[in-house]
Amino acid sequence: MLLRFLLLTVAVAGVEAQEPWRSSLYPEEWTPAFRDAEGRFLHDFSYAGYARGEESIPDGPGNGADRRVDAVVDYQADPSGEKDSTAAIQAALDAVGSAGGGVVFLPAGVYRVAPRGSDAFALWMKYDHVILRGAGAGVTFLHNATPAMRGKEIIRVSPLGGGSWTTVLTNSTTPVVEDALEPTLRVKVRDTGSLKEGDWVVVRSDASNEFIAEHQMTNWWTPARQTGPIFYRRIMGVDGEAGTITLDAPTRYALRVRDNARVYKTRAQIQGVGLEDFSIGNTESSLPGYGEEDYSRQGTGAYEVHGAHAIAFRQALFGWIRRVATFRPEVNTTEYHLVSNGVLLAQTRGITVEECTFENPQYRGGGGNGYGFTLQGNENLLRSNTAVRQRHAFDFKSMAASGNAIVQCKSVNPSLATDFHMHLSMANLLDNLTLDRDYVDATVRPYGTPDYHGVTTTQSVFWNTNGERYMANRAYLINSQQFGWGYVIGTRGEATAVRSRPFSFRYTSPVASAVDTAPEDFVEGVGKGDGLVPASLYEDQLARRLAR
Repeated sequence: MLLRFLLLTVAVAGVEAQEPWRSSLYPEEWTPAFRDAEGRFLHDFSYAGYARGEESIPDGPGNGADRRVDAVVDYQADPSGEKDSTAAIQAALDAVGSAGGGVVFLPAGVYRVAPRGSDAFALWMKYDHVILRGAGAGVTFLHNATPAMRGKEIIRVSPLGGGSWTTVLTNSTTPVVEDALEPTLRVKVRDTGSLKEGDWVVVRSDASNEFIAEHQMTNWWTPARQTGPIFYRRIMGVDGEAGTITLDAPTRYALRVRDNARVYKTRAQIQGVGLEDFSIGNTESSLPGYGEEDYSRQGTGAYEVHGAHAIAFRQALFGWIRRVATFRPEVNTTEYHLVSNGVLLAQTRGITVEECTFENPQYRGGGGNGYGFTLQGNENLLRSNTAVRQRHAFDFKSMAASGNAIVQCKSVNPSLATDFHMHLSMANLLDNLTLDRDYVDATVRPYGTPDYHGVTTTQSVFWNTNGERYMANRAYLINSQQFGWGYVIGTRGEATAVRSRPFSFRYTSPVASAVDTAPEDFVEGVGKGDGLVPASLYEDQLARRLAR
């Protein structure tokens, strides 16, 4: 009945209705084990987001803490924006967090904050199960009042103890003893004695010289600078007799004994932190100089703001950002909302970002500036977000970026593509992404130092992409030249063309190398996305898994 209603609606609107069709890689009886005759397959992306999509984002802390403090009444934060409220809000966050979690409420008003002393952040959320909640975007405003934000963040979410996914707890490593070449929930290890159900572990292998050569990146990548495939997972079961552990989400790329595949424990991640219902903005820089390379030239505005982020989650687990928007502070003489980047998710697992709008960064130059949403973690979900006038609206970086899903989001008029930026992000999904003067770029990038970006992704899926207008000088909506197989299934709208023809090239400078992107990526249903069934791959896969 729903499909019949949708088709009728399209016909009434004056657009010729398309016949329903399914991808040959996603039949009605699909399971994660499905492969076509050439071995092509779609990952199960349903594990992305808060609590693997199995629970809604809670209205309060996930651990049940019921503390609620008013930052104005209880900690004297100033809602007029005249006095600095950094210390007051930080005190509220720390008090609630150290007591076991709760909600810090920012009533309607403008709250002025800024990094203090040598701090690289204005506010640091460092305790589990703390929610920073405003009265609504457009009602509560968090104003970072200094443009001197080089390498800094307005809000940082990261654990008090620090660490990273490459930090190994002593005596916690056990080797993987059997290659896992395809996505799997079960990994065979040498010793299960130190592992138990409920443990959080890192499952990874190295970017060995053999791994690098397989990916045609000899002379481009170095083992010391690349992590190799790296997945943060929870152990759901241990079978000591079989020597296996069962994981809470599948691996996303081949793990080989040859590449020192292993499992180990790392420092605990910060859990259950939420940001919601406020606007965030930054005082613009008044210094001159915003050219492509000005970020490295002292005295320029670009140097002053280089590498800044509005919000950065690092080593974070099952948290969220929702209903947060940027705004133009009244002191800004232009339409700029932020000085550089928006949201960064780095070494995160299961963070959901939804119903957020990030607009108008001041600096969109080189060196990693002016990005809307940057993904460098596992199984995160971006849903119903909008990025306006960024350098890159949505961006994937590094081998830690795998299993992420971007669903029902929109990019408007960036200067460069939504892209897979560097170093082989693995198995990510762009589902019903709407592009207005933007395109998706998933190819080889001969840029960057000290390691060249190189092949940027593999096994990623572009499902039912909606093109409103092409970017100037780009006659295609998607450029997919992934390592191995990539997948473009369904495009729709006014701009639908796909570029997927493999290319082969040889470099003599700056390093000698040869790259060939064959085989051609799988492309199906160009211009026919309005009839694609299911309309959303993520939603259908989640429904199937929950039903199982």
